[in-house]
Amino acid sequence: MIQALSPELIERQSTPAVFEMRIRLSNLEWISIAYFTGITVAACMMLPGLREVAIMATLSLLTVATLVCLGRNRERASWLDVVADLFPALLLLVAYRASGLLLTPDSTHHLDFVFIRWDRALLQNKITQAALQAGSPWLQHYLELAYLLCYPLVPLGVAAIHFGAKRAEGSQTSAQLRDAMDNFWAAVLLATLFCYAVYPFFPLTPPRVLFGDVPGPQIQPLLRRLNFWLLDHYSVQACIFPSGHVAAATAVALAVRRHAPRIGALFVFLAISVALATVYGRYHYAADAVAGALVGVAAYEASKLIS
Repeated sequence: MIQALSPELIERQSTPAVFEMRIRLSNLEWISIAYFTGITVAACMMLPGLREVAIMATLSLLTVATLVCLGRNRERASWLDVVADLFPALLLLVAYRASGLLLTPDSTHHLDFVFIRWDRALLQNKITQAALQAGSPWLQHYLELAYLLCYPLVPLGVAAIHFGAKRAEGSQTSAQLRDAMDNFWAAVLLATLFCYAVYPFFPLTPPRVLFGDVPGPQIQPLLRRLNFWLLDHYSVQACIFPSGHVAAATAVALAVRRHAPRIGALFVFLAISVALATVYGRYHYAADAVAGALVGVAAYEASKLIS
């Protein structure tokens, strides 16, 4: 006797690969696919040369394919599991460079002259000057160190969640740890990729380049020289609005605090330090830092809704 099949079951059996892919993709994979698809489409419309578009499309495809491949094979070896947890940090670098190709500098610096007014009101008042004078030179050195820490803060967040899981002494299963990592990367990617996606529409010049008005007493540039070297060699030579550094640091801190509250308190302190350092060092305008913090909070809340 032949049993009739429902239309839903027939459709599922006729497209098993699509159905399986829909089920197995994680939040961070969906977010990455959406971003790189969007930026490739934008490149086709905005970039004049076919070579640049081809490079963008190839990088996007390779990055997403590697991410998905690692997610499917991470359980085959312990080192693959580590690589899979850290690979999204490399993905952020690729996304940053890719979005930089779409940036067209504003020679009139209209937005820069708007934001600098708020910065001067903030940095040239008596309270700020007194605090910088009282903490000199250690406060200035610490802020430069804090800005330098924004680079390893994301992989340190990965390590913090793993450490928090080990401190739970087996109360967390491997599946729960995977969920925690997926939630962590969902928050960080949502925050950072949003900043990368919109900053070509807000062309800014770093205030240290355009105005050069570092507040407070002059100190020996020590760590500042290292920060400048990194920016000169690896940045797109533009000021991101909202600040990707602050957005990422905020999202990392909140995500770590959710899964490892004690360690998370330290990350919250570091995120605040990064935000202050971006403004003090004239790496970003205060408006960039505030907007970045708001984006980080919003991304974290969004990651909880989709988890």
